[in-house]
Amino acid sequence: MASKKKVLLLYITERSGHHSAVLAIKKALLLKDPDCVCLCVNAFKYIFPIAERVIHLIYLSVIKRVPIIWESMYDNQTLFANMGKIKNWVHGIAIKKIKRLLDDFSPDVIVCTQAFPCGIVADYKKVYSSKIPLIACLTDLSPHSFWVYDTVDHYIVPCDKSKGMLMEKGVPKEKIQPLGIPIDPKFAQNPDKRELLANFGLQPDIPVIMIMGGGHGLGPIKAIIKELESADRKLQLIVVCGINHKLYQWINRSSFKNRVLNFKFTDQIDRLMSISSMIITKPGGVTTAEALAKKLPMIISNPIPGQELRNTQILVSNKAAVLLGSPEQALSEVLSILDSSPCPNADNSFSKPKSSMQLADLILNL
Repeated sequence: MASKKKVLLLYITERSGHHSAVLAIKKALLLKDPDCVCLCVNAFKYIFPIAERVIHLIYLSVIKRVPIIWESMYDNQTLFANMGKIKNWVHGIAIKKIKRLLDDFSPDVIVCTQAFPCGIVADYKKVYSSKIPLIACLTDLSPHSFWVYDTVDHYIVPCDKSKGMLMEKGVPKEKIQPLGIPIDPKFAQNPDKRELLANFGLQPDIPVIMIMGGGHGLGPIKAIIKELESADRKLQLIVVCGINHKLYQWINRSSFKNRVLNFKFTDQIDRLMSISSMIITKPGGVTTAEALAKKLPMIISNPIPGQELRNTQILVSNKAAVLLGSPEQALSEVLSILDSSPCPNADNSFSKPKSSMQLADLILNL
């Protein structure tokens, strides 16, 4: 009898795109092979449990208050070159801890959805001459240099553009597969739209505008809602606030002429996207992949310098999204899309709803 496939899935940060991707991969693996054994580990928390919380808070503070600092650091080749000694020191500590995890679990395959654990496992493989297949799974459109290691066996990237950018960094093309950012397999389903609209108490003949600001509910969402409220035509709004409790409470306390559905965190994003006419969102990799899988016209708002800004540049240049210059332009952009025929994004090569299922096939066949 064949032994059960054991897959170690490494990410960093709870409530993040990296974590969502890991959960999507796990779900796909278990759909393909219910006997598959999956272990999901927050690698940063496992290796540096105290530092993980502190560094995450510093990161959030930087992107909220002085995002230009993050932009200057993101994929900075000079910084990358000068960090060699620090990286080697950190990895030296981390490899010892990751070895205990690998010895205990004995995985057949390791998948990383963030560059930090990918680099540690890559160096572990070099130090211990390990042959465990290592898959680097990118969750943003633009790959940065911290992903690049000789001992990574497979790179899963969002699209052909990402593949070309990774090749420019020296990764052999035969290692790279543009399967897409892993998203929950349920995004490939096509539920009955009229039934869903009725379930959510929405009208089938009024456009539905979905508004998101990532897991932290960032961006000028209040201003966008107020701008859409000024429309002469009827609209219906769906707002997902994440952990932005102030925004969630403000919506609950306010009165609107339009129907507004208000959510904190929700596991119904696929259903909400299925009934939406378009989405206004921050350009996180997983959120944009989900929207593209649903072929939703996308308006990008307030991208964070670094990965989100690069996601935006790629999506906008390939006509997969439009960039909102300011909240005051929200209504004109929405009306422009509603009045377009056919709507933008109706047929887009960036749409990969079966990404996680295809990745699961690759993993199970290694």
